[in-house]
Amino acid sequence: MKISRRDMIQATAAAISLPALAKVPPPSPSPKTLFFTPAEFVLVDEMSDMIIPTDQQSAGARAAGVATFIDARLAESFEKDQPERWRAGIKAVEALSREMHGKTFMASTPDQRLALLTRIAAAESDPKSDAEKFFKEIKSGTIRAYYTSKIGIHDDQQYKGNVIQPGEYAGYDAT
Repeated sequence: MKISRRDMIQATAAAISLPALAKVPPPSPSPKTLFFTPAEFVLVDEMSDMIIPTDQQSAGARAAGVATFIDARLAESFEKDQPERWRAGIKAVEALSREMHGKTFMASTPDQRLALLTRIAAAESDPKSDAEKFFKEIKSGTIRAYYTSKIGIHDDQQYKGNVIQPGEYAGYDAT
C-alpha cells in the first residue's frame, strides 16, 4: 500500500496532537526526587492535589507537577530554614495523622486525609501547631507552583498570551 506524503503528514500530526487533547496527562513513574524522600514526595503530591484538584476546567496540582517543582526549589534553596520547615511540617502532618487515625497520612482513607487537611486548614489565619503552620507553607507552595505551570496558566486561567483581547474592557480603570 502506498501512502501519500499528505496522508503521512496528517497521520503524524494527528498522532502528535493526541496527548495534547487529553485534559489529564497519563501518570508518570515516580520522579527521582532531589530533596524529598519518596514517602515525603508522595505526601506532598497528595496534599497539593487535594488543595488544587482536577476539575472540569483543568487538571490539578498532580498533573501540573507541583510536587516536583517544590522538590526542585527546596533542593536548590539557599535558605537552610525553608527546607527544614518543610521536613518539620511533613513530620507534624504524619504525627497528627497517627493521632487522628492511628496511621500515616498516605495509609489513611481519602476521607481521613480530607478530615486532617480540613482541620489544619481551619487554623490558617492563626496557626498554632506545626501541622497548621505547614498548611500555610504547602498551600502557598502549591499555588505558586501550579499557577506558574502550563496547566495553571493556560488551562485554568485561560491565558492566551500577549494578544489583543477583543470585546468589552473588563478591567479596572484607575483614573
